[in-house]
Amino acid sequence: MSADANPTQAPIEQPAHAAPPGEVAFSLFAVFRLSSSHPVVLDGREVPEIVQELEDVAASLAAERVFVRGWYDVSGFRSDADLMVWLHGTEIEDLQWALRQLRRCALLRPLIRAWSAIGADPGPGDDLGTSEPAEWLACASAEISDATPLSGLDADGDVALHVFDAAGLTDAGWLVAAEADDPVALTGLVRAIQSGAPIITDVRTRYTGRFIEPAEIVEVLQ
Repeated sequence: MSADANPTQAPIEQPAHAAPPGEVAFSLFAVFRLSSSHPVVLDGREVPEIVQELEDVAASLAAERVFVRGWYDVSGFRSDADLMVWLHGTEIEDLQWALRQLRRCALLRPLIRAWSAIGADPGPGDDLGTSEPAEWLACASAEISDATPLSGLDADGDVALHVFDAAGLTDAGWLVAAEADDPVALTGLVRAIQSGAPIITDVRTRYTGRFIEPAEIVEVLQ
């Protein structure tokens, strides 16, 4: 122990949602759509209990170090999507288990999964566990010629950009997630990318949605 060390000083704890230093973090995005054959029909008296079930299950996932970053209303942007969830954690199998746990909840059980993908954070410094989610999220699977320039690219500082390595994990090499409080800022980011070198060479799938609380999911699905 050095002479400057203070033995009475409490150790610095890592944030509850953050991966330990040097540990790979993963994100899972899952998109759901309504089923015409199994519509979501809820009695108003059931709503508080059903929403509470979803919130309780989401809270219980933290014991396995899986965290729900956000629920998103993606209805209207595409004809095949209504709801998206973003999970993050340090083990892929835990993310898979967590998604199954959420799908067993009464509110999500009638839904059909339209798309899902998992990607790894390729570098340290992502603050998913400590930062608040923005009001809007755009997520895409894509082919990227060089991911390095994307890490520092934004639209006047209004967009938080997250790039995940998905090689071998999904049908594209990368997952790109952009968060902003103003949806127009997301458009500005895309324009900035398109005006420069062709960094993103092929977008396979894209979903955009508004951050919502679990109680708002009921309104989205009915």
